[in-house]
Amino acid sequence: MHQTQSESVLGWLVPPAYLVLDIETTAGDPTEAEAWVRRAWSPSKTWKPATIGERYLEAVAKKEERLALLDSAPIISVAMKTLHSCRVLHWLDCDRTAFGTAALVRLADQRAMLAAAAALLAACDAETILVGHAIRHFDLPKLRNAMLRCCIALPPALAWRDQPTFDTMREWSRFTIDDRQYIPLSELLECCGLADHKQLADGAIVPEMHAAGRYEEILAYATADVLAEEAVYLRMIGAASGGHADIEAAAAAEAAAGPNGTDPAAAADEANELERILKQLETLPC
Repeated sequence: MHQTQSESVLGWLVPPAYLVLDIETTAGDPTEAEAWVRRAWSPSKTWKPATIGERYLEAVAKKEERLALLDSAPIISVAMKTLHSCRVLHWLDCDRTAFGTAALVRLADQRAMLAAAAALLAACDAETILVGHAIRHFDLPKLRNAMLRCCIALPPALAWRDQPTFDTMREWSRFTIDDRQYIPLSELLECCGLADHKQLADGAIVPEMHAAGRYEEILAYATADVLAEEAVYLRMIGAASGGHADIEAAAAAEAAAGPNGTDPAAAADEANELERILKQLETLPC
């Protein structure tokens, strides 16, 4: 039996200093792709009728390849990570309750999941920083749109225009001379020396995994995503340093120090969480 909203979703005792957000979506209605093209696409006045028809069909085909990026595409999970907790809200047919220390919270449907997410976001205050990769142009707009469609009141953290955000993709321009508009999270992980779960799965294939019923794999990926984004964020603000190799070396040194040294398991626990999730993701059946 899946948990109900009242049983499974508890807010924080105090507003979190930051909240890392990451959503996963699946393919939307294919007819919405052509509707979008009709609204947004316009041919050049210099094109011949045959060219217009050809380019129109190309535009529709390209949009159909990315149905998960439509406003109407269903959100299937909302991962939330604060300094002290991690949970993944979802409405997938999967009864697993956790990946590592991350709680998996199953709701009845998309609306119930969004209502639960709204309740948690309502516990944030005006100083809570919303963190994510491409969060300003994907996760936050998608959540707002989905809540409006489901007639759910927007929590202040989504309604306030001046709610502080930290978009790791946008902020990365301060760390590189690369002027590309889109920088994948995997490049940030590589630079920080962190494990890259994108080699095992990627958001682009989530619709494919969803269609194949690979729900546990989706939830492992969603968990890894939000943990990775937090790890990058903490390094970008100077609150953490070192990658997985440094952490493993430090843990080994502490273990060698004997009983008078610090507990290596406790010292490295949070930083190694992503590594443990990756190992579980690797062993899941495809």
